[in-house]
Amino acid sequence: MYGGGPSIPAPPPPPDPFEAARANALNYRSSLETYLEKAPDIAELENKLRVKYMPEQRQLERDLSAADQRASVRTGLQLEREYGGQRTLEGLRRQYETSPQAYALNRGLGDQMTRQFSRLYGTSPYESVEPQVARAGTVAPFDYFGGITPQAIAQPSYDMDLAALIARNEAAKKVTTEKFRNREI
Repeated sequence: MYGGGPSIPAPPPPPDPFEAARANALNYRSSLETYLEKAPDIAELENKLRVKYMPEQRQLERDLSAADQRASVRTGLQLEREYGGQRTLEGLRRQYETSPQAYALNRGLGDQMTRQFSRLYGTSPYESVEPQVARAGTVAPFDYFGGITPQAIAQPSYDMDLAALIARNEAAKKVTTEKFRNREI
């Protein structure tokens, strides 16, 4: 007797491990036999479905891949249109600062590739793509150091009246202080 009582029924006896193992083996063998028996029919059905649906699936995969590529190119062009000139200028400036030799080499290689392209295809590489891609409508590069010559750095010339400049600054300070006291700023 395994327990229980007047109101609690006794639990069932534990299963025989050998019987459970034999039942599992029979179940596995019968499912394997069924699989082997049905394998030709399943393979035939798979082939029918593959012949029927595979071209559509391939076409769908191609269409989705093309749509993905189009979307990525579109976002890339949009980003390039917005930030391209600035990013390119910044990259070139950093490269020029860190390694002038690499900068010069890359500029030379770019010029050489441009010449080779035009010699090979008979047209400029800039004309082979859309004009808004070739020459994006960005701000023209600004030469920050154009007006600075080495002589101006070595021997600066103060051609302004320093006394007048200091007097203007003092007058501006007084005006600003007065506006601050009147709570205008």
